[in-house]
Amino acid sequence: MNFDKIKSAWDNDNTNDVNIPDTIEKLRRAQHPLDKLKRNMRNEWYMQLVSIIALCFAPQFLNIHPDLHALYYAMYGMLIIVSIYYLNLFRKFYQELIHYTAETKDSLNDIYYNFRLNIARYHAFSFLLLPYVLMVVGLIICSRWIEQGTDMVTIAAYLKPTGIIVTLVVSALFITAVPIWTRIFYGKYLTQIKSVLDELKEKFN
Repeated sequence: MNFDKIKSAWDNDNTNDVNIPDTIEKLRRAQHPLDKLKRNMRNEWYMQLVSIIALCFAPQFLNIHPDLHALYYAMYGMLIIVSIYYLNLFRKFYQELIHYTAETKDSLNDIYYNFRLNIARYHAFSFLLLPYVLMVVGLIICSRWIEQGTDMVTIAAYLKPTGIIVTLVVSALFITAVPIWTRIFYGKYLTQIKSVLDELKEKFN
């Protein structure tokens, strides 16, 4: 967005004591958080891609028992399918975002609400990962029991109470962590854009 050209044109058409319109100044203020959002999206896309690839080696890193590898990779395959779909949407939205400018109130409004929609999509994708996370935790626990020589009948008896506790704890942590993460990574800059929109709304009302 070339605000300097806008300013120059304004100055050429008016006397030197006329200032840039207040609206342009407010829109210019929205550019900084918009650039931060773009940067964070780009960084997170690469981070998620690397994480998904690294999870291929999780059984070795987490010392999951070889007898449980097939079950892990079945879940990992499902994770790949879901991740490809989501990351493709994430990438498309980022490509749209880099062409957005905050030159008009309507454009900035579109950016804000589309980003809110993308965050809702992000939450949905994250919660779809919860069964995978629970399965991995369960496989780690079962691996430790197998290594200790616990028989399958005893393991089956342990699984029910342990599974309930693990599910409750992991789910609570997951459901709490995801909104906190998006608030830290994106929320601050979205709030700044919303503040500019509110000021513009008051100006034109």
